[in-house]
Amino acid sequence: MRKAQQISRRTWLVQVALGGFAVWSELNFGFGRRGWGVAIGGRDLAIGVAHAQSLGPAEALRVNMGFVNAYVLIRGKEVAVVDTGTPGNASKFADVVRTANLGWDALHHVILTHYHPDHIGSVGEVLGTAPKATAYAGTADIPQIKSPRPIKAVGDNDEVFGLRVIATPGHTPGHICVFDPAGSLLILGDAMNNISSKLSGPNPQYTADMATAHQSVKKLARLTFNRAVFGHGEPIDKGASQAIAKLAGNL
Repeated sequence: MRKAQQISRRTWLVQVALGGFAVWSELNFGFGRRGWGVAIGGRDLAIGVAHAQSLGPAEALRVNMGFVNAYVLIRGKEVAVVDTGTPGNASKFADVVRTANLGWDALHHVILTHYHPDHIGSVGEVLGTAPKATAYAGTADIPQIKSPRPIKAVGDNDEVFGLRVIATPGHTPGHICVFDPAGSLLILGDAMNNISSKLSGPNPQYTADMATAHQSVKKLARLTFNRAVFGHGEPIDKGASQAIAKLAGNL
């Protein structure tokens, strides 16, 4: 996981003078405290941010498979899927994609939050039917995922389809969340749950490292977003980052 590091004023000035690119973002520390974070990079960071801004917010559609959710994100004529749920559910994704008058050719991205079978169960069926789709997952989880095609490793702050990858290890070593800044939406996978409208961290029974998972919740609490959706439980449609910050303060 990439870590935040305080830098001196001199380092900042040198980076900018050498043509570095900086992105400022508001951070929410909870209890009414806010601050600013900055990412410094080069051409790749500039291109990624410009691409995300040009795309605008994605339309997020829930694929409900009973006890687990996956999500279809649509921007224009292009589609991304976050998680594929349990086995045998490719047709449910096709039904959701058709509501936007699109087909499998529009699906270009399959992002897997982690390797547990209730989140990757239909990955083979989805990839087998979507010839243009690339699959993505956190590096540490990829060896546990059986896929008909290679899976591209993604890490903290990588960009896919205008979506920002947030590394959130703990539930599994390579767990990731997906953040759409333009849509003020965070897709949490199993980093957190909201079952029966009770917000919590991941289920301890299925979590590899609970202490690390709690640190990931605290990391998410530093972001600012309005909506949150979960692998298990109902969405939070307003004030989601404040709710998560409040919970994180008690961990």
